[in-house]
Amino acid sequence: MADEHRLSRRTILELAGVLGAAGAARAGLTRRPETGAPVSGLRRVGRYRTGEFDGGAEIVAHDARTDRLFVVNSGAGQVEVLDVSEPSNPAQDAVLDAAADVPDGGGANSVDVGGGIVGVAVEHEETQPPGRLAFYATDTLELLGDIEVGSLPDKVTLTPDGAFALSANEGEPAYDEPAGGRTDPAGSISVVDLRSGVENAGMEMLGFEAYDDRVEALRADGVRVYGASGEVEDPLPSTDFEPEFVSVTDDGETAFVSLQENNAIATVDVPGAEIVDVSGLGFKNFSLPGNELDTSDVDGIELANWPVRGMYQPDAVAAFTADGQRYVATANEGDSRDFEEAAVGELELDPESFDLSGNPYVDTVEELQQPEHLGNFEVTTELGDVDDDGRYEQLYAYGGRSFAVWRLEADGLQLVHDSGSLFERIQAEQYPDGVQNTTESGPETESITVGTVGDRTYAFVGQERGSGIMTFDVTRPSSPEYVSTTVNRDYAVGFDELASDAEENPETDDPGRAGDWGPEGVEFVPRAESPTDTALLMVGFEVSGTVGIFEVLGS
Repeated sequence: MADEHRLSRRTILELAGVLGAAGAARAGLTRRPETGAPVSGLRRVGRYRTGEFDGGAEIVAHDARTDRLFVVNSGAGQVEVLDVSEPSNPAQDAVLDAAADVPDGGGANSVDVGGGIVGVAVEHEETQPPGRLAFYATDTLELLGDIEVGSLPDKVTLTPDGAFALSANEGEPAYDEPAGGRTDPAGSISVVDLRSGVENAGMEMLGFEAYDDRVEALRADGVRVYGASGEVEDPLPSTDFEPEFVSVTDDGETAFVSLQENNAIATVDVPGAEIVDVSGLGFKNFSLPGNELDTSDVDGIELANWPVRGMYQPDAVAAFTADGQRYVATANEGDSRDFEEAAVGELELDPESFDLSGNPYVDTVEELQQPEHLGNFEVTTELGDVDDDGRYEQLYAYGGRSFAVWRLEADGLQLVHDSGSLFERIQAEQYPDGVQNTTESGPETESITVGTVGDRTYAFVGQERGSGIMTFDVTRPSSPEYVSTTVNRDYAVGFDELASDAEENPETDDPGRAGDWGPEGVEFVPRAESPTDTALLMVGFEVSGTVGIFEVLGS
C-alpha cells in the first residue's frame, strides 16, 4: 500500500516540468522553457582556481568599469582581484589584504562594488568586538578609508551609485571561556553615508531595541526570539536578532536584511537610516501536497509528506521590482544554534497531537520516530512543545528547502510564491548521485541573485548540497517558471576525500578537481556591463575554491 503513495520517476519529472530534459541537464545545459522566454540556461565559459579548500571562493562582486571581479577568499584571509576582461581566461590581477589594512582586522567576510568603490566587511580579530568596513577605489585599488561598524559584519552591500554602504552585523553568540559562559553581542545594521566621500563618511548604527517590547507579537508572526543558549528566560530582539545578508533595490532606497536564525526579514529605509519593519516569515507546511521532502539518511531518496513545519530562515536575499512593486526573493537555507538541535527520535512526542490516519507510511508516533521515517530528522527543541509539558505536539525543521518570493506591502512582506518540493524533485531525478541524503535542510538553498534580460527578470539560485544553480523566470513574481539546472561537479569525489588531501598534501592538493562545489555567492552581470556580448553569471564556489563564469544562454 505504501509503495502506491511514493513518487514515481515519471511523477517526479512531470511535477518538476522537466520530462525528457535529464540528459541535457546533466551536461550543464537545459531546454528552452515553453514560455518563449529567451534565456534557456547557463554554460560555464571560464574558471579560476584559488587552490583553497572549503573557503577559497565565497562572495563575489563585479565592477563593469574595470572588468574586475572581487572574490572573498576566506581561506587565505583576503580578497582576490580577478581580471575578467576575457571571461574565458580569468586571472588574478591583485590582492586586497583588508584585514591588515584596518585596525584589529580579522578575516574578510564579504565584498561589494558600487559607484567605483569596493567595500570589504572585516570582522575583528577577536570576532565579537565591532568590525570595520574598508573602502578601496575599483581602478587604482587604493585604500580610501575605513569605518567601524557592528559586531561580526557578515555582509556588505553598496547601493548601485555608491552613495551608501550597508553591513549586516551578525553579532553571533560565542562561548567566553575565561568567564565560563556565553556572550551574545547585539546584532545590528550599519548604514554608511558615502555621498561626501569615504573620507567624510558618516555611520548610523541601527539596532533592534524598538522591538524589545513586541516579543509576543513578533512570535505570533513567525519570528523566533529564543536566546543564545536556551537558558535566558526573557530574550530580547536587541540581542537575539542576527542580521545575515543585505540586498538593496536598484534605486538604492530600500534594503532587505535577512535575520536567518530568527526566521525574519528587516526592511530598511536606506537614506533615512531607519528600520521600518521586521517581518516574520512564518512556517512551511510539509504535510501538504507539493511540499514533499526527504527526511531519512538510512534509505534511498524518498520524497513524501510528513507532519513537519519548516522555518524559512533565508540566507541570501535578492531585491527586485516588477510592475512598480517591490519584491524580495529568498534562498531558504535554514540555520540553527547548536543547543537547540535534536533528532525526532530523541524527543517525546504527544501521540494525541499527531493525526496519522491519512499517512501511508506510519500509524503511530513510535513508527514515525523510526530512522527510515523521521527518527534521524533534525528539528528544533525551541518550538513545538506547545503546553510546556516536555512532550512535543508539533515539529519544526530548519529551512524551506526552496526559494520564495515575497511582496512588500504596507504591513510588511507577503509570501506570493514558494517553490515547494521542486528542488528536491529535480535533484532526485536529474542528479541522484549528488543528492546527499540529509536529515537537516535538504538541498540547502544558499545563494540567490536576480537579473534582467530584455524585458524579463530571472532568479539564479545556488544549492550548497548538489552544487546546482537553478534558473527561474520571475517576470511574474507570483508564478515563477523553472528554466534550467546547471551543474559542473564531479560527484565521484567526496568531501572527506578533499579534506584529507588538503590536510595531508596542502602544497599539491587541488580542490578544484572535484568540479565546482558549493555556490556561496552569485553575481549577475547584465549584457550592458559585460565584457562580452552576453549577460554573465559570476559564481564563487566555496568548497572547491573555484570561480565559475557562466554565459546566460539566450541573452
